[in-house]
Amino acid sequence: MIVFMLVIWAAAGIMLADTVYMRDGRSMQGRLVGFEDGYFILELTKGNQVKYLARDVSRVVLDGPMPADDSRDRRFPRKDDSDKPSPPSSAGWENSLPFDVRLQDQWIRSQVQVRKGQRVRVEATGFVTLEGRYAVNPDGRPNSRIASLPMPDQNDGALIAVIGREDDAPQIMVGRKREFVADRNGMLYFTINHWETRNSGGAFRVTVSVDRGTGAWFGNQRGGVKMREKALTVYGNQPWVDTGVDLNSDVTVEITAEGQITVSKNHLVGPDGDIRQNNREAKYPVNSSGVGALIAKVRYSNGAESTPRFIGMHDLRRIGPSDYGRLFLGINDDNVSDNTGSYAVTIRW
Repeated sequence: MIVFMLVIWAAAGIMLADTVYMRDGRSMQGRLVGFEDGYFILELTKGNQVKYLARDVSRVVLDGPMPADDSRDRRFPRKDDSDKPSPPSSAGWENSLPFDVRLQDQWIRSQVQVRKGQRVRVEATGFVTLEGRYAVNPDGRPNSRIASLPMPDQNDGALIAVIGREDDAPQIMVGRKREFVADRNGMLYFTINHWETRNSGGAFRVTVSVDRGTGAWFGNQRGGVKMREKALTVYGNQPWVDTGVDLNSDVTVEITAEGQITVSKNHLVGPDGDIRQNNREAKYPVNSSGVGALIAKVRYSNGAESTPRFIGMHDLRRIGPSDYGRLFLGINDDNVSDNTGSYAVTIRW
């Protein structure tokens, strides 16, 4: 697979040139003007172009930023300083660790969970090769609209996102940089706006920043007391887990979960469960929710218990006097003994 190495030289007085390194040890310098039908096209002198078969090339080094008036083939864009992630503008922003998004036939789940109303900033760098023909940055191929794409009205090969995996979740055009306000609670998912995964390569490097000072969190600071947080693991084969959290004092509780478990003959599900796998003859703790979903109940001081309710990947609610008691978490399944896997859960209150 061809490795694209992008190098920017800033030394004054040096003439910058792109370099094509061949597998036989040779190297050529010039200006890379495109990549078509499996060939790199290098302009050695003005008007004098040479093609190099991709399988004979070991790597390509692009030196220096593309001039503003450059008319070269934009299917092989050049990296510039605008690709570099910028730091958050205020102390309220929290950065994720950078992660890669490659061209796959599925949405790639990040480790970033957002709440409705939160400001989210996404920045991406890098290049992805589409069908062995086009190398694109996260903005995708300019003016390339294809009806079969996940977002047909956006550039082919662009970075796109969605909050959660619900059918009604709107897709978000991201590109190299985008800031938006979350319209719902959920995990951030990313993919590349292209339908064909064969002969693809490269990856977009993505960084997400979330303004934790915005969103639907009501806050639990009273008299200078900060909210508490507890992390625990809920295993798929455990019926109920005692969280050790006592709900009282009319607090707001936020529960987030991630991970996967196997249910129903090795079917993989996340904290939201999968109602399509429900057995009609089974009696689940919460029949209206999917099998494998994360659920909760409260055990009162008199030993009685509340009706189990759905939690899923994210739940945020104010606790009233009728829910005072010990919080338990569980799996929505009629027989958890043959499940495997676990959910990583964080409770804030």
